[in-house]
Amino acid sequence: MKHLFSSLTLAFIFIAFSSFVQIDVWEELEVFHQAIALTFHPAEDGDFEPVKNDSDELVEAAENLLNSKLPAYFEKNETQKLKTELQNTLQKLVKQSKDLHTLVQEKKMTDQQLLAQLNNLHSTYHHIEELNNKAKKNEE
Repeated sequence: MKHLFSSLTLAFIFIAFSSFVQIDVWEELEVFHQAIALTFHPAEDGDFEPVKNDSDELVEAAENLLNSKLPAYFEKNETQKLKTELQNTLQKLVKQSKDLHTLVQEKKMTDQQLLAQLNNLHSTYHHIEELNNKAKKNEE
């Protein structure tokens, strides 16, 4: 009984603390991260089926990311230059995703060409992560 009471007390404290702490997570960025991870990493190992089967999901995730509301930390005056660069990079991500999807649909590219396109897309995603992290640091 004492153990149950301790567990319930800890759970209550955690819930109460969580409601006071605002964690600003950019959900659409996390969704794109999952989509690129599920396609890029298998391709690195020579398995191109995930990207061939799910390239449309990369396009959808990229478009959702472009159209999403930016986290609050991008609204600081110091991050306006980052915000502009981010918007340009998000547009590039959408274009690269669409180009990749088109190439997959045409079925005319080699696995090496596909990997090169996927590498470019992955690099652009990492640039977005870098910009996101810079904006977070400006908030602190």
